[in-house]
Amino acid sequence: MAVITISRELGSEGDRIADLLCEELGVHRVDKALLLSIAQEAGVDTEAVLGLEKGFTQRARLVSGEMTSLYRKQSSAFEKKGAINDVTYAGVLRESIERFAREGNVVIVGRGGQMILRGWPGVLHVRLYAPEAVRVQRLMAREGLSEAEAKRQIDLSDEEKRQYIRGMHDNADWRNPKYYSLTIDTAAIRPEVAVKLIALAARDKDEEV
Repeated sequence: MAVITISRELGSEGDRIADLLCEELGVHRVDKALLLSIAQEAGVDTEAVLGLEKGFTQRARLVSGEMTSLYRKQSSAFEKKGAINDVTYAGVLRESIERFAREGNVVIVGRGGQMILRGWPGVLHVRLYAPEAVRVQRLMAREGLSEAEAKRQIDLSDEEKRQYIRGMHDNADWRNPKYYSLTIDTAAIRPEVAVKLIALAARDKDEEV
């Protein structure tokens, strides 16, 4: 019944750790790609969804009430022409993540899961981070970028995450440790060890419920 949220900085090895954790625990990964895939199967205009999410860092945007059935997979409920209407994107996202959490056995990556499921019993909230210099070097090696471009992408990613959480969750600071059960510096802790630590903490959480 493990439910884990992961907030990760670009260059923190967050995606690799999330994938290894899913293998370790035998659970499913819920992330932006999965949510968009479900939306696409249901006939939703995913470009509109992406635009809404991108714009949320600047001001609240609205999504059709039909989207509340998105993660119930009721494909007949969707029409692209009704993409923007009366229910906030934030509400639709909360509903979908809460449904996945109720089903359990998931690693929820990003999307502000640590905020949406804050206070839920048995949920482990993890933050993965690393010093900027380490993140820059990792991105340079992985993407073949110059140091300047790697730093630019990291700065942009950090700012987008900061604004996203602020806009969605009453000016909350996404880096504040109070929102997390466990924070790991991936420059000091190897991904394989981080996975073991998270898995151990998640199993302990399960025993509490």
